Amino acid sequence: MLARWQASTIIGTRPFKRWLTDSAAKKHHSAGHLTAAFCAIGNEILNGKVLDVNSHLFARRCFELGVSVQRIEVVPDQSDEIGRTVKQLAQKHQIVFTSGGIGPTHDDITYSAVADAFNSKMTYHLPTLDRMRRIMQKRGVYMLPNPHGSADEVACARMALLPDTAQVSHPCEELWVPVVCMGGNVHVLPGIPGLFERLLDAYLPELVERLAGQRPRPFVRALVATHLRESVIAPVLEELQRRYAKHGIQLGSYPDWTPQRDAPGKDRRRVVLSAVGSDREHVEACQAELCRRLSGTPLD
Repeated sequence: MLARWQASTIIGTRPFKRWLTDSAAKKHHSAGHLTAAFCAIGNEILNGKVLDVNSHLFARRCFELGVSVQRIEVVPDQSDEIGRTVKQLAQKHQIVFTSGGIGPTHDDITYSAVADAFNSKMTYHLPTLDRMRRIMQKRGVYMLPNPHGSADEVACARMALLPDTAQVSHPCEELWVPVVCMGGNVHVLPGIPGLFERLLDAYLPELVERLAGQRPRPFVRALVATHLRESVIAPVLEELQRRYAKHGIQLGSYPDWTPQRDAPGKDRRRVVLSAVGSDREHVEACQAELCRRLSGTPLD
């Protein structure tokens, strides 16, 4: 749990709760919920080499914690693009996460780009360097980070070269990879999906609870399947959206037709309707009405 660790800076440590700045706490909520944005960084995403799974995981975890994700951006490995995008997202949302671009190679520029965006300088973060050496030695890694060593050792140490105003946290005891917070609400994570997931799961729940001032209230989603066409569904859906909007419920319609899913010549088109809100009673009431009025079947 995050309550058992601290955020460290170049000059020392201070508890996680204290470095959540007012800038994050004072941004507007969306219908009573914290708002969030995500920035995936990497040429490999934009050129189709890899599929970005981190943004999907981030959105799922936020949904489970009652955080409203308002925007997801993908930017190339270009310093000005990264800095501009992150700064804009930070001005509009209470929580901003990034993934990618924090390794030892020339195209890993996220830390320096974020530093430029927040008028910071880069410096080696000594607690992270020490942590890297300790954990790598324990794992039997022969090459350790050294800012003044060989080219390989300097490249390794580059992963501990961080903005000097960053709040640096290590939420996973077994990992040396940090979560770097800039501007009070921008949280920089690695792009490797396994590392991203472990750090996110250790870090995000406590962050949300502290920003919200209470235990997170998750969103609720109810689904209904119908074989009616969307043109038939549309008027009823519009009416129900108007009625249930006051309860904070959002309705959506999603065609789901997979050829060859059924017997040849008998492909069945269907539409899946979604009702999302934070009040389970009203969401379930809406689901029941969708089933009744649109010949629907509730889905688990």
